[in-house]
Amino acid sequence: LPRLEVNQFARILHVGDEPEMVAAQIEAEGLLPGMVLRVSEITPNRVRFWCGGEEHVLAPIVAATISVQPLDEHAIAEVPQDGAYLSDLTVGQKGRVVQLMPKLRGAERRRLLDLGMLPGTTIEAEMSSPMGDPVAYRVRDSLIALRKDQARNIKIELLVDEV
Repeated sequence: LPRLEVNQFARILHVGDEPEMVAAQIEAEGLLPGMVLRVSEITPNRVRFWCGGEEHVLAPIVAATISVQPLDEHAIAEVPQDGAYLSDLTVGQKGRVVQLMPKLRGAERRRLLDLGMLPGTTIEAEMSSPMGDPVAYRVRDSLIALRKDQARNIKIELLVDEV
C-alpha cells in the first residue's frame, strides 16, 4: 500500500494478521480483501486513503501489511463511486439499496438481509428519535430502527419523488 501513488486506485488482496496489534488496528478500520481504495496522501509519517466510503489514516508500517493490486483504467471504471448512505437520509427522503458494505459480516449482515435490506429495496426515513439516533426506516411495509453507525454501512441511491 505505501508504494502506491497519490490518486491511484487499488484493490485489497490480503490483510496481514501479524503482529497482532497491527491486525487489530486494520480490523478496527473495517478494511477487508476485495475492497477498493484510493490513495490521497503518502508521507513518511502516514498513508491517507479512501476506502468503503470513509477516509483512513495509517502509519506506513501498518499500511505495509496490506497487500494491494493497482487497478487499471478499465477496472477503475467498474468501481462504484462513493454515493449516499442510508444514514444520509432525512425524514421523508427515500433511497434504494445499492449494496451492504463489505465490512458488514456475520450476524449483523444476516440480520440486515433478514430485515429486507437487499439491493433494489426502496427505503424511506420515516421518523427520528429526539436525539436523532436511532432513525426508523420503512422497509417493505415494516418500520425498522437502525443506529447511524449501522445505517452508515448501507450504500443507497437517493430517490427523488416525481411530481
